[in-house]
Amino acid sequence: MSPKKRRSEMTEEEKREADLQTTLRKAKSSAKKEWESSLPEPWKGPHNFKWPAGTLVRMYKSDAKRSYGLTEREILTLPCESIEMSSKTFFSHADVKELSFKKYSDFDISMPDRMTTAGKPIGMEIRLFRKIDHNPNRRFRTNWSDLDGLPVLILPQYEAKDTRYRDVSDD
Repeated sequence: MSPKKRRSEMTEEEKREADLQTTLRKAKSSAKKEWESSLPEPWKGPHNFKWPAGTLVRMYKSDAKRSYGLTEREILTLPCESIEMSSKTFFSHADVKELSFKKYSDFDISMPDRMTTAGKPIGMEIRLFRKIDHNPNRRFRTNWSDLDGLPVLILPQYEAKDTRYRDVSDD
């Protein structure tokens, strides 16, 4: 029978570091619980809710979650437009941006790895849509124009044209 390996003893410095890590984890956990308790109930607006024509930037739920580090529960608190006979839903980019900013700046929650600033999207491009009026001369009905692969650097130019961004700060 082989002897058991002796368990190594932690030095005083290692113990202090472990205690500090435990304290940090508890603080992050309580901040996250506080954030989740501050969230409103999921949005239960009219099923036929439509964003007004001319609304410039909207995004799919999956893109909003991925680009801004939000969870399903968080994103469902925002108003959205659903497409009939489809699982697609559009969320206001201003609302998503504001929610992300609140989450990461007000509640001291760790940002996802590639997110550098609260309220700024992860990555260099973001997929957004512009609400348009249906042109009756078109063969297929369209209500949205895809701004696929919009570089984040020119995003403020689109936001400046949308009145919903007037109260959303960049800093």
